[in-house]
Amino acid sequence: MNEQAISSASTSMTIQASKAAIWTKVGFYEHVQKEPSWLLKLSLPVPREVEGHHSKVGDTCRCKYSDGGFLTKRMTRIVDESRIEFEIIEQSIRYSSTIKLLGGSIEVEEVDEGQCIVRMVTYYQNLFSLKTISAVFIDKVIKTMHQFVIADMRLQLEGCASPSKNYISAYVNDANITT
Repeated sequence: MNEQAISSASTSMTIQASKAAIWTKVGFYEHVQKEPSWLLKLSLPVPREVEGHHSKVGDTCRCKYSDGGFLTKRMTRIVDESRIEFEIIEQSIRYSSTIKLLGGSIEVEEVDEGQCIVRMVTYYQNLFSLKTISAVFIDKVIKTMHQFVIADMRLQLEGCASPSKNYISAYVNDANITT
């Protein structure tokens, strides 16, 4: 049996808010109510329905996507106001035969009073035959999704009820991002 290597994509952004405030906004791609960017819409199915929770270990969060597929996450570790880890237990979205999502984490780290770094990590197996070419694309899409989610958390904290897509794009481009 040929074991596939596990890859990861990681993105960090700074948010000007307390760790406790940021933690109340922690969520996943399927929880963002705003329209995804053109890259995300072209690359990923769009979330349509979400059921379940992600507040305690053992909780599951299942999302139905625009392609009719599902993605279900199970929370495996939660450190209050600091870190949430999850595993993927169901994946039937359109690219499941070429990319196997395994899980990931969201971490909130206070760096100064009222300033935190939010870090998202996604673990996956690249099942494409042209791994070098596909790895660059996969990494870009995952990091763009991370930026979209973290920018939404940031906007929620600033009380911007319904910013335009351009506002989110400007926010992502202006943010301190480490990839």
